[in-house]
Amino acid sequence: MAMVYFTSSRAPVEEPERWYQPQLSAINKLERLLERSGILDDIERGDQVALKTHFGVRGTTKPLRSVFIRKVAQMVKTKGGEPFVTETTGLGMTRERCFATGKIEAAEENGYTSQTLSAPIIIADGLKGFDCVEVCIDGAQLKKVYVAKHIAEADKVISLAHFKGHMNSGFGGALKNIGVGCVAKTSKYDSHIYDPPSINDLCDGCGACVKICPVDAIREWKVDIEKCIRCQGCAEVCEKGAISVKWTSPKDLSERFVDCAKAVLDLVGRENLRYVNFLLDITPHCDCCPFSDNAIVPDLGILASEDILAIDKAAVDMVNKAPILADSMAKKAKDKFHGMYGWTHSSYQLNAAKKLGLGSMKYEIIKVE
Repeated sequence: MAMVYFTSSRAPVEEPERWYQPQLSAINKLERLLERSGILDDIERGDQVALKTHFGVRGTTKPLRSVFIRKVAQMVKTKGGEPFVTETTGLGMTRERCFATGKIEAAEENGYTSQTLSAPIIIADGLKGFDCVEVCIDGAQLKKVYVAKHIAEADKVISLAHFKGHMNSGFGGALKNIGVGCVAKTSKYDSHIYDPPSINDLCDGCGACVKICPVDAIREWKVDIEKCIRCQGCAEVCEKGAISVKWTSPKDLSERFVDCAKAVLDLVGRENLRYVNFLLDITPHCDCCPFSDNAIVPDLGILASEDILAIDKAAVDMVNKAPILADSMAKKAKDKFHGMYGWTHSSYQLNAAKKLGLGSMKYEIIKVE
């Protein structure tokens, strides 16, 4: 049975006249949570420690607050570690989020800078998202995964996940933060799309796909599959719909990015990864969306664990037990994430991780005041 540590987001002021009670701050609660859980105890002097989070995109208003990441970075420094805050580029070749420069610009707009975070920002898969290390795995669906280079080079990785809903995978927590957020663009493609791109009869020979291809894999209106690095750029720029791609089903998407999470754990070493889920501003959508809807349940608190599956299972259970907020997307259902979307279910990720032996479905909640 895995240990999952929890601190509530409540700041119960029992004596209203005593307004100065800094111990009630969620930031100070986070510090006590990390100390009690011991997830930072094995950081050694000189360790390069990746703090993996999501910066949101332009238009997002409820990503994880920078003050929480700052506190973790400062605690890593007290252990002698060298923290850096990291993210990877998005799938595609046309939007700002597809490049390191755009990621950093969005991060700055949303309040994440080296000054606010007390640590440098490094985009882990390079300028365009192709800096990676190939890892062979025996996954449920994937056999090769391309892990972002700076994740591969880190001595320790701490997942700082804003736990929330997701329209295709049900929810986004530690599994998604590692399985999608720690891999390069090619593996993002392999998670989201079944086969490499191909050109169909709608092609009018405009040449837009040829121009955007970063590896010159399109010749005579055919895609050279051996050269293609599956960036999705050609499909993005084709106005005629002449690039055929088939997006994965919610179940297959979940299984594939859990395969990717396994590759990260295998490469970095499970003993070198730790997880913190922030059950705050629990919105229905991923922070990749250029907006933030109302939260579906009240703020619940923060979880910490050494087990990637147990922490996500605990988060899902807490959300499903929580009351629904008015004027939100949530509906009364045993699984709130299935209730919102209908075509996906939180069990897809959890069962996939269980089958791969990534952690335990059984957990014990240890409360930290």
